[in-house]
Amino acid sequence: MHRYLTLAAAALLAGGCAIAQEGRFERTLSVNGPLNLDVETDAGGIVVNAGPAGSIQIRGILKPSQSGWLSGAAFGDVGERIRRIESHPPIVQNGGTVRVGHLSRSETRGIQMRIEITAPPQTRLLARADSGGIRVEGIQGPADLKTDSGGVRVRNIGADVRAATDSGGIHVEGVRGSVHARADSGGIEAYNVAGAIDAETDSGGLHLGQTKADTIRARTDSGGAEIKLARASGYDVRAVSDSGHVSVSELTVRGTLSRHRAEGRVRGGGPLVDVQVGSGHVSVE
Repeated sequence: MHRYLTLAAAALLAGGCAIAQEGRFERTLSVNGPLNLDVETDAGGIVVNAGPAGSIQIRGILKPSQSGWLSGAAFGDVGERIRRIESHPPIVQNGGTVRVGHLSRSETRGIQMRIEITAPPQTRLLARADSGGIRVEGIQGPADLKTDSGGVRVRNIGADVRAATDSGGIHVEGVRGSVHARADSGGIEAYNVAGAIDAETDSGGLHLGQTKADTIRARTDSGGAEIKLARASGYDVRAVSDSGHVSVSELTVRGTLSRHRAEGRVRGGGPLVDVQVGSGHVSVE
């Protein structure tokens, strides 16, 4: 019984140390005119939302990652580095450019640094995360987003969006520009896009929709594709599935038409919709 109580006390003590090791930083900066925002984190994720013009609010949340829990010596070192990051936040402003989170791997080893930002509406964004999701909403853009492990979610962007993830899905909604999306493993959704769409994934489904007619390029090796065309707009369509049914509404056939392939015009023709699927059904409406 005494042995179990000792182990429990040690566990509680370790939990208390873990809480003490956490940290955070917060800064508010003045901004005149459009902002160029460059954000990076190794682990922890990035969130950017639109706020009032004239200022940018930055918050960093620092926690030991799993590796920091496993070794007492490493855990202590993580705590010291968290304190240093708290005291000297990785925030640099140079006129209309603000860089957040740019630290070396040695400084962030064993640390999760989640970065949350409220930026002016007139913001151009470059965001990179090795491990963790990226979520962006409401800024003018353009937005260029990449994470190695984690999803990307984007809403209501006023210009072009580029999104890439090695492992995780991509969800884009409400873009008044083009969308370029790449995922190695994960589905891609891009709805209410008023520009060209170029979406490609090795493994995952594609769900794409436009509010204004423009080119659409869609590729997936494993997963189907569902394309919603802009209403009352004409398109040229070429859709192929190696293993799956192809369906195109309002198609005037040009060339061959079969279960796995359709080529022709919708509503008199227009921008090209080019869909190629390795395994899965294709629907164009």
